[in-house]
Amino acid sequence: MKKLLTATLDLVPGILLILALAVGGKLLSNWLQAVIAVAWVRSLASNVIIAIIGGMLIGNLVPLPRFFAPGINSYEFFLKVGIVLMGTRFLITDVARLGGIGLAIVVVEILFSIAFVSIFSRFFGLPEKLGSLISVGVGICGVSAIIGAAGSIESKKEETGYAIAVILVFGAVALIAYPLLGRLMGMSDKAFGVWAGLAVDNTAEAVATGAIYSKAALAYTTLAKLCRNALMGFVILGFAIYYSRRGLAKEVTNKGLFLWQKFPKFVLGFLALSVLFSILFAALQSPGARSFLAVKTTDLKNLSEWAFQLTFIGVGLRTSFRDMARTGISPLVVGVAAEAAVAAFTLGMVFVVQGALPTL
Repeated sequence: MKKLLTATLDLVPGILLILALAVGGKLLSNWLQAVIAVAWVRSLASNVIIAIIGGMLIGNLVPLPRFFAPGINSYEFFLKVGIVLMGTRFLITDVARLGGIGLAIVVVEILFSIAFVSIFSRFFGLPEKLGSLISVGVGICGVSAIIGAAGSIESKKEETGYAIAVILVFGAVALIAYPLLGRLMGMSDKAFGVWAGLAVDNTAEAVATGAIYSKAALAYTTLAKLCRNALMGFVILGFAIYYSRRGLAKEVTNKGLFLWQKFPKFVLGFLALSVLFSILFAALQSPGARSFLAVKTTDLKNLSEWAFQLTFIGVGLRTSFRDMARTGISPLVVGVAAEAAVAAFTLGMVFVVQGALPTL
């Protein structure tokens, strides 16, 4: 109990910091939106961009005391809270429809990523496990997937660090490059949102990329990314079995337990709220009851947006340019090739299936 209390108190300074920065960033964004006359310049003053760039500048230029670190690193918790609360916005029928299409193209995207990275890793002479970690990061869920796979395939600490650095580099690049490319190609919110959810690695950066483009794109990005996250356990299990059979990692004795441990539980929370609110909207017939439920849905939506705002601040503070600079040349080259190939491949898939995607 004492340890739990101590750990909780350790979070307070960092959480207060990101909360203060989130409120300040929101106020600054609102002021800039009001005073800037040029539309395209005004779009650059969105609260999402200010939160991320402001966090990056503070995190890299201001020597923050170490006691802020635990709270800053809790941004992933707020990310999961924000995603779960977004479940109130979607009918489960739309989630099922988009999820079915999303899972199909995600499977293709993952297989493509693994195959491409494996070939390029061998060509550039990377260690096999490093190539596997990069492919898991690019194909599924960025840093979380790499950390989850690293222990399962018993990779070296240096290999894990290299793979994470590669993913972080492209997470930062995606925040700028993807919205810009989407605007240049005139992509709809639906098409861009699904593309960002398929192609951007880390969940936090993917959500931020969708939010930078538009609020409508954010919804599609979140659902597409959840489809990738849902398959994380299966892909990591596949790599664990592959290396264990070659005597390069310990054997997986209980595959069901392994999958449950690796499965991102916040996906279930999102689905649970989507089912609950879908049932409530179908069951409540009186205008007053439906109006009350709509108000509560709006309140939860606003709370979700604030949770994402805290996430975006955390992403910026966590982005270390110094750590990115330590990335080796060969892993970086493989990462560049993989990210570019996956971006082009998933963009093609999105253009093929966008007509079948539901309007959320």
